[in-house]
Amino acid sequence: MERGIGLTQRKKLKAEAFDVMQYFYSMFHDPLIHCLIDFDGHVDEVALKKAVSFSFRFIPMLQCTFEVTGRRPFWKIQGFTGDDVVHVVKAGLNTAGQKENLFAETIDMAYEPQLKINVIRGQNSDSLCIIMNHMVCDGAGFKEYLYLLSDMYTRYVNNMTIPISELQAFPRNARQLWAAFGWSDKLKILFARHDLSAQKNQLRLPLQGDVNHSFFATSSIAKEDFDTIRRHARQSGVTFNDLILTAYARVLFKEIGVNPIVIPCPVDLRRYLPTDWKYGITNLTGNLICNVTVGESESFEQTLTKVSQQLKRQKSSINCLKSAMMMESAYHILPFRTLQRIFPKVFTIPVVSFSNLGVIDKDRLCFGSEIIDDAYLTGAVKYVPYFQIAISTYNDSSTLSCNLHGTRQDRMAIEKFLDEVKEELLACSGSDFYNNQEQY
Repeated sequence: MERGIGLTQRKKLKAEAFDVMQYFYSMFHDPLIHCLIDFDGHVDEVALKKAVSFSFRFIPMLQCTFEVTGRRPFWKIQGFTGDDVVHVVKAGLNTAGQKENLFAETIDMAYEPQLKINVIRGQNSDSLCIIMNHMVCDGAGFKEYLYLLSDMYTRYVNNMTIPISELQAFPRNARQLWAAFGWSDKLKILFARHDLSAQKNQLRLPLQGDVNHSFFATSSIAKEDFDTIRRHARQSGVTFNDLILTAYARVLFKEIGVNPIVIPCPVDLRRYLPTDWKYGITNLTGNLICNVTVGESESFEQTLTKVSQQLKRQKSSINCLKSAMMMESAYHILPFRTLQRIFPKVFTIPVVSFSNLGVIDKDRLCFGSEIIDDAYLTGAVKYVPYFQIAISTYNDSSTLSCNLHGTRQDRMAIEKFLDEVKEELLACSGSDFYNNQEQY
């Protein structure tokens, strides 16, 4: 296994199949992952810049530009440092709007580092707006990078040595997935009936869209309500993810009135890797397909049963590896331009999607002694008609989010949509908040 520090001696790094897949997705959305961290105090921007520079030894793609030339695109290492990534911005009167504007910044992958960090400096506290190119890694990999960055930061502010020899660059390609399977299983995966374009009908919300304006809409689920929802999931023998998808499907049906409701749901393919490889910072995500018909008058529990049973069957199967195998094989067989031309015909981009970005580990996300008030992750900024809601959890509270290039009216519609999803969750779980609202 290669050491991270040795990678920086090269001038080029090859692009992997999943990197290129995210590049193709840029036709439909900005392929970026976002994180917002609110501190109860100030961060040391000098230590943060040093931590970013050091992280390039481990994730060299971050200091690269992406070059699309010849038969294969590649990452070209540039002379970027933490100074090119970290920028301190004085907080204005409308801090919330300022955060959103900085969150909405994009990354020019052909000219800029693949990471952008804005420190919004208030009188007594800071916020970090962190943006990373999704081509570098998926949500699971992004969290691992945040933990790495915070660890490096902590070492710098405490004047601790950083053990370079311990840094390892885990494999980034999808071929590593096949190590656990024999030829018979590989053939089963290749010929599996896993529908890569299962979203046949047009699940379109009535949105206008505005390519010149973007927004980040959120709806928070407080700790008390989150505990109630999680307890309900345990008592019902389902997952928290099952509950969210059920609420999402029911609100979609109310808004659109179309059946079936088909929602791709990402699954982390690292589950098939050896234990010590499961923390790789790369793209290794497949999809399960939630495909349910929602009855006009059926209860939440009836919809939940259908969603849960369907996803359980898919989780016990290896069929979700098919798209990864197909993309990896096609990438190494076909010229890049040919693959780019046929990609939308084979890998249909769903109009409606969902992303559970998981739990941010508060014990691993530690920037020195600074107290973190809140943190959340969110995904790409979509172009209408494409639409996605995401959820992430930190310190036993969750944030539902949706990012869109849209109008003020679109924002109001999306905020209402997210609140309805939350209300479905609270109602099914018997939340005191929901019951109090009903009494009122």
